Amino acid sequence: MDSLFGAVLTQLPELEKNLLVAWLQVQGFVVKECTQKTWKDHSDSLRLFSKPTPEIAKELLDWSIEPILCGNFTTAEKEKYKDMGVSLLWEKPYTEIHTFPSKTLPLSKLTWVVYTKDQNLDKHLSVFLKAMGQTVFTEGNLDFLVKRIQTGPCHFLILDWDVIDPRITVPGLTKLKREKQFLSLGIKDFMKEHLYRDLKTGIGTISEVLVSKSDFWQVLLQSFPLTEESKNEYGWKETQKPISKLQFTFQEKHIPIGMALVESTNIKMIQTHPQIQNILNLFRWFS
Repeated sequence: MDSLFGAVLTQLPELEKNLLVAWLQVQGFVVKECTQKTWKDHSDSLRLFSKPTPEIAKELLDWSIEPILCGNFTTAEKEKYKDMGVSLLWEKPYTEIHTFPSKTLPLSKLTWVVYTKDQNLDKHLSVFLKAMGQTVFTEGNLDFLVKRIQTGPCHFLILDWDVIDPRITVPGLTKLKREKQFLSLGIKDFMKEHLYRDLKTGIGTISEVLVSKSDFWQVLLQSFPLTEESKNEYGWKETQKPISKLQFTFQEKHIPIGMALVESTNIKMIQTHPQIQNILNLFRWFS
């Protein structure tokens, strides 16, 4: 498993920041607080910025260092960071610091190929899928896309049909679909002109599922974990345990005046796949 991030950008109060640092140290990180001028001096450490800016985030990304935002940011600030390429945001209460994830999931056997011609979306998808333990390839050229599917494993294909001419693309992908088994999630603007014409070309035979860009992230996030046993689960399961306990009779609601030993059942809700849910929470701001 790899680290989810290489830098932390936070504007938390001092006590909460110290709690975050302590948690990261427990996870095995060497944490160094940095500024925009000093962060390059700490190549072997996890850099922490207590006065973050979108410009710092952009510089880190240019150096292939993935930052994570921690704390409360305004909607406008979050959109600016997102536009800069930041993919990870943790904004839960710090009483839940134990849910703060730091590692990717173990590598699975599944491979995704992405073609959207949107570098920012490709980047966010790549970070998300790698965090979920998936192998992902993003392509910006249709010829390379076809070669990728032909020569390598491809279990899932994400296509933005609004940037593709389906009259040119569908015949070739239809042939590939007959030769190789893969599933495809397609992005499609259902309010766009010529929708019926595009559907008639057969994009639905390539992409078994078509979703709008506004619904895309919500659908994707709700679809994990990708396991057979989880298909009917919704994040929580109920457990029951028989117990023996004392049952009291009260006078004036506060003073116990009698008691008996009774058999009862302790019902408890337990989160399923908590590690997966913790990572998914980092991407909820996209939906």
